[in-house]
Amino acid sequence: MSTAQYLVTTKRRIYVTADTHFGHEESLAIFARKFASVEEMDSAFIDGINEVVGAKDILIHLGDFTGPRAWNAAEFKRVAALRDRIVCRRIHLVRGNHDPLDARKFDRMFESVDDYISARGIATIDERLVLFHYPIEQWQGRPNGGFHLHGHVHGHGEAVARRCDVGVDAAGNNMRPQLLSDVVARLRQSPASGFVRIK
Repeated sequence: MSTAQYLVTTKRRIYVTADTHFGHEESLAIFARKFASVEEMDSAFIDGINEVVGAKDILIHLGDFTGPRAWNAAEFKRVAALRDRIVCRRIHLVRGNHDPLDARKFDRMFESVDDYISARGIATIDERLVLFHYPIEQWQGRPNGGFHLHGHVHGHGEAVARRCDVGVDAAGNNMRPQLLSDVVARLRQSPASGFVRIK
């Protein structure tokens, strides 16, 4: 069963987030994160996840779980230790530009790892959802009211109808995962046309 098929059939609550950059010390300055250290940042993001996402819930992480690193045995061990502190056991990762390619040790930390997810019926949402690390201008289902959730731009992307940055740095996300149905409820207030922009 593909990740999309599983997400369509599951009855569990689904949350979304992106761009945690666990262990990425430079992200403190790059993204103006107001933490005293990378350890404090990692703990704050893990606590934030654990406060809202239960052990039996589903978390879809839209990429850049970690920051850039030299992937050796010690780094895999460090990242695995961070992953183990997250209570949610079902994390589906949509790979970001800083997540390693073809790294089985890394991929095994997650329920699934995909380049993107596109489906109708996820969390009983009738419209198509396209989940991708990067923001895109046109996506499958957009002219018919479909939604696109992404990360990567850390709150600095252009506002586009029915598209949403779910990353920890985006305004309104409070550095925590968001319930997927809540994100979609907000996006439904914007026009369904694939050609209308929000200013």
